[in-house]
Amino acid sequence: MAASAAAKRLVVFGGTGFVGSGIAKEAVKRGFDVTCVTRGGAAPAHLLGDAERGWASEIDWRRGDALRPETYRDAVRGADAVITAVGRLPMPSLTREEIVRDNGETNVAPGRVAMALGVRRLVVVGASIPPFVPGMAFGWGFKDAAYKVGKANAERFAREEFVGSGGDGDGDGGNNARGAVVLKPGGVSGTRWVDGVAVPLYVAMAPLGFALSKLPSALDPLASLAPVSVECVARAAVRGATEDAYAGKFTVIENLELIRGFGGD
Repeated sequence: MAASAAAKRLVVFGGTGFVGSGIAKEAVKRGFDVTCVTRGGAAPAHLLGDAERGWASEIDWRRGDALRPETYRDAVRGADAVITAVGRLPMPSLTREEIVRDNGETNVAPGRVAMALGVRRLVVVGASIPPFVPGMAFGWGFKDAAYKVGKANAERFAREEFVGSGGDGDGDGGNNARGAVVLKPGGVSGTRWVDGVAVPLYVAMAPLGFALSKLPSALDPLASLAPVSVECVARAAVRGATEDAYAGKFTVIENLELIRGFGGD
């Protein structure tokens, strides 16, 4: 499916993170102009040293704090789409309020700026959380599934405010109506960098993901728990930000659809 000719400039929040950097890389590969808003305002060394060299240097890196709109308003101005891939795992050292905020408002605030500046497309990287995961899907002491609450807040904003006030909600609003896409990956497989050290998550997750995703349709509830590659999530994010099929409506792409529908170019 061809990308809209009008969607040329994408602004990514969380572009130095595991999923966000994958999205930025995919967007550059597909020929879009990419701006990444990060607290540091520069590409980390491991991205500049990517084996597929050059892509990180093609990005316009801007300094900004997702919770402080005044720091990135100019970066968002004139964008065709905003992609938010900001999140924080529910570590014991964090308060419940911090976890909710850092998975919810960090994605909502850029969306509100996008609305104010007339951006027509929003993509939010949410999460599909298995019901048996403590601290994320159900109560974990005082944290009380704060991660899930934050992600749900971001999804609700995309559906009820970004599209609800600027799209028709039925998919007939056309390219001039606001559209939003929420991706809901489960575990994401790939190479995650932690303090300058590459952690090859794919070694354990990729074989499991492949096996589960090939189960017959009768076992889709089990297959939906399969890890998804970061490349699949990135393809879905960029297509959601640029293709006409996602204009003027609210779309949720669940984990199994990410695996089966975005596995290739």
